[in-house]
Amino acid sequence: MQREHKEAGRPSAGADIVTCPSCRAELVAGLRFCRMCGYRLGEGVEEFNETRRFDGRQPPFAPTAAKDAPPFAHANVWTAAPLAPVAPHTPAGGWQWAKLYKPWLMGWAGWVVLSLAIMFAVGMVVKQNRRQRPGGAPVAQKSFLGVDGLETAEGGGAFIEGIAAPDTPVVRAGLIGGDVIKSFDGKPVADAGVMRRLLAATPVGMAVEVVYVRDGETRTTTLTTGSERDSRGSDAFDRRPGGEGYLGLSSLKRVRVPNTNIYGVEINDVQANRPADLAGLKEGDIVFEFNGQPVRTAGDLRYRIQEAVPGETVKAVVSRAGQVVEIMVKMGRSD
Repeated sequence: MQREHKEAGRPSAGADIVTCPSCRAELVAGLRFCRMCGYRLGEGVEEFNETRRFDGRQPPFAPTAAKDAPPFAHANVWTAAPLAPVAPHTPAGGWQWAKLYKPWLMGWAGWVVLSLAIMFAVGMVVKQNRRQRPGGAPVAQKSFLGVDGLETAEGGGAFIEGIAAPDTPVVRAGLIGGDVIKSFDGKPVADAGVMRRLLAATPVGMAVEVVYVRDGETRTTTLTTGSERDSRGSDAFDRRPGGEGYLGLSSLKRVRVPNTNIYGVEINDVQANRPADLAGLKEGDIVFEFNGQPVRTAGDLRYRIQEAVPGETVKAVVSRAGQVVEIMVKMGRSD
């Protein structure tokens, strides 16, 4: 039996012969393993694929050679470095796959966020262009007058509290604070709410007829509505080389001028050593004209003071103890 075993493993004539240390079979020199018993002979010619053993921590479907590896695979899949154990509550390898693919997923998430940001920016540009480009999709813009506010007047109508800024629709139409709008574009204005609704329904840039009352007199003017987006507000005075005008007045109140049919603004506080005090304005004075413009509300007086250029001398017309007094005031600058 032993002879048959050796005969089966005997090499052909002329070959270099070695003997297996385990089973004593005669073999061709250079083999790595004995053909009879599998004993490892040394680092010779490889006749068999190397046996690979996996311990259960290897991700499923792992390639058998590094050349087959996808470019995004984690390095631990292709090396002998140990991986963390699979969570017992997840499918085999599921936790490991999430860990291995995390950098790849994070990269794609970053690209998605960047793409969404670019799309949003492009959308905003297109929307802006449509507002400005003729033929683009129209974007509704609310018309505005450029007033400090509207209140319902006694006897009906929309009372203008004051001028909000220069070069606004009310300024161009010649309206001032204290005017009461009775009709707008041929429609009666019963109160401030009606006025707001009519204004909202009027396209920007439309010229309308306005019937209003000032100092008990009914007047008519043409007003072209504007867009609030085009208004610079009172900041226009700040951006001037001289800045805003300043007097040093506070606690202003709208009152009727004695023995007249008009209203003015009563001064209840004059700050010491400020332009108004130095010019001679006093508490109790009722200002009804300032720098050549009629003044009927506290909002308008504040606006006219801001409008005046610092350093210039302007005229204030006041009612003092029933007498009309003209006072020349040198404007200061608001800090």
